[in-house]
Amino acid sequence: MPAPLILFGVATPYAWDVVETALRLGREPRCVDNHGGADPRLPGLDDDSPPAGPFVLGLSSGVHRLAGARAAAAAGLVEPDTVVDPTAVVASTATVGHGTYVNAAVVVASHTRLGCHVNLNRSASVGHDNVLDHAASLGPAAVTTGEVRIGAGAFVGAGATVLPGIEVGPRAIVGAGAVVTKDVPALAVVAGNPARVVRTLDDPTSAEEDACPHC
Repeated sequence: MPAPLILFGVATPYAWDVVETALRLGREPRCVDNHGGADPRLPGLDDDSPPAGPFVLGLSSGVHRLAGARAAAAAGLVEPDTVVDPTAVVASTATVGHGTYVNAAVVVASHTRLGCHVNLNRSASVGHDNVLDHAASLGPAAVTTGEVRIGAGAFVGAGATVLPGIEVGPRAIVGAGAVVTKDVPALAVVAGNPARVVRTLDDPTSAEEDACPHC
């Protein structure tokens, strides 16, 4: 019988997507609210004492997944699970890191590498030979074409398209619907078609915090 699945960091409606995937996989979801403010209807909610066992993050933002992975490790959760919705299609030549969540109707093409704690939201399309670093996140129906790299903690918004060979730097944000035609610097926020930098984030965290705490 499949092991229960702990959902850590669930103070967001996105946690329900992960719950539904767990149920489709025949696993019992047990939610842990480490931050406060989670929907009390979430199954197995436990604010105080996270159970031991395989877990996945219930967060969709890249920077929040970076923080969530560190918080999970600090809470004693040491078994990040790889969770792929049964409606997703992942190429046989792709590699998927621990803690990664692949939502419903996602397609991951050949020779792509998904790092640890990556998040692919509903109907995202990931092209061939992509690299998505630790805690990178794609929004619903986002498209990354061939040989794209998405840096640690970066977020590509809903319906955005990243053209071939482009690199999106760590913790950068690509706005919804943007078309990215050139590299995006770390911490930049880009929007539009073609995407342009609209501001730069002030982020005091160190590069070491972009590494997976479970590796």
